[in-house]
Amino acid sequence: MRALVRASAAARGSARRVAYHRLALSQLSSSNSLPARVYHRYFAGTNTFSSSARKLSTNMDSQTTRNLDGLRGHLTHNKLEELRAFWFEHLTSETDRAIPRAEQQRRWFFGGKEFDDICVPILEAIKAAGITSIEDILAVAQPRDPLDWLSLVILLDQIPRNSYRGAEAAICFTFFDPLAVQLTLKALEEGLPDKAPELRWRFSHCNWLYMPLMHSEDASAHEKAMLGYERMQQDILSLLEGTGGENEYEKKARETAQADPETAKAFGKLNVDFEKKHQVIIERFGRYPHRNKALGREPTAEETEYLENGGDTFAA
Repeated sequence: MRALVRASAAARGSARRVAYHRLALSQLSSSNSLPARVYHRYFAGTNTFSSSARKLSTNMDSQTTRNLDGLRGHLTHNKLEELRAFWFEHLTSETDRAIPRAEQQRRWFFGGKEFDDICVPILEAIKAAGITSIEDILAVAQPRDPLDWLSLVILLDQIPRNSYRGAEAAICFTFFDPLAVQLTLKALEEGLPDKAPELRWRFSHCNWLYMPLMHSEDASAHEKAMLGYERMQQDILSLLEGTGGENEYEKKARETAQADPETAKAFGKLNVDFEKKHQVIIERFGRYPHRNKALGREPTAEETEYLENGGDTFAA
């Protein structure tokens, strides 16, 4: 069982992440365009989303079954709601949830004791359960709706990055990241975000759905991530014209985008640009060089030169 991250270490790591994202946010350009070709290339149809009940694997040994029984006390619907409320608590209006402002986005790159108190026990319980498949997490969590799915994505992808740092960071890359990627791919198969307007048109929510693909070292995951962020960007641009919408979320997103077109376009562009920064590294090296130390990997000469000359580390 790991010790909780100390506040000072978390603050140092958070400060680096904030500085990096503040730089990215400051470099946004308001000019933007995107062809509609990406609009339906990967995503499912638009029928209403329904989260079906999940069953545990039938080939588990008795110890794993007992561990999963213990996990149920941590991975509850109430905990998923608590995590979601904490993650988005600074977005106090539907306008903010539709398209968050730059200063609001920085809030997500701070950790803290309150954050750890909510999430670390859940992460430790997942580790102790010996889970290797996202299906088993879904069977325990039984997500009821798209927002529960989103909470699980944030839990597996974002929370470990706030809670396990320095020498402990490897667990993010070797254990939680693969589960998070499985979860995002499963969510896309289930029809998210298309079948869930509360995700699709709340861009403060939708952008987290694709983040595990951005963090992956698999090139095919980055192709899907780029499609997702380009789709999100196209949705934002589509809001700058016309009136109304098919549902309350699209209507509010359109009102928000048209009230401040530059902020709307900048948010869409930020996510696409950030994915591009990640994708080019994977295309060049096949992995993230800045993870080598945490993972005990021997760097190549090219990777060493890249990092020594200021290559992106995303404030890891």
